[in-house]
Amino acid sequence: MIKTIISILNKIILQFKKNNKDNYSGNFFLVRIKKEKGNIINLTNGNFKKTFIEISGYGNSIKSTNGLIEHSQIAISGQNNTLYIAENVKLRQANIIIRGSDCNISIGKSTTFGGIRIVNVGKENNVEIGKDCLFSDHIEIWASDTHSIFNSKNEKINKELPVYIGDKVWVGSRVTILKGTKINDGAIVGMGTIVSKDIPKKTISVGVPNKVIKENVHWSLEY
Repeated sequence: MIKTIISILNKIILQFKKNNKDNYSGNFFLVRIKKEKGNIINLTNGNFKKTFIEISGYGNSIKSTNGLIEHSQIAISGQNNTLYIAENVKLRQANIIIRGSDCNISIGKSTTFGGIRIVNVGKENNVEIGKDCLFSDHIEIWASDTHSIFNSKNEKINKELPVYIGDKVWVGSRVTILKGTKINDGAIVGMGTIVSKDIPKKTISVGVPNKVIKENVHWSLEY
């Protein structure tokens, strides 16, 4: 009963603060939003629990529909950045950071996270995660070093690079995925792996740095 009352009050507060382009529907429990004008949030038909969202700058947007976001933090700053979360995504204990301009993070439908940090900082950079993926906990995805490094000619030498993760990828606990890498459809990434190079489809990759140890595999959620 108390949780129901808190949920109703939470939604009323969010509705009061929103602008005419924002949309909040579904179940909200202890969700806090801090947003500057000129940004858009659409959280619809889902369950949103114990999450803090902060957006500063202009032209940024978040969209999530028919999914779950809980015990998470989302911070977006800059211009024209987007976070898109497709239907039936379960996002738990996430820390998502987007900073810069024209940076995007997209998560495909029915993908599940047990605990993750995703960092996309810079200009015109993307993190794309496919559908039906399974992420364990304590996972890191870095599409940027977040701070610039310059050579003796004052040229930047650590440019941000995109990260692509295909459909039905299984990522084990404590995996770190570095910028400029691609994990193809159906791949499995073993616990504790540091992904610094591309992983072919339907393979198992482990180690530091990652190395393919088995090919032509597939996995299921039967347990």
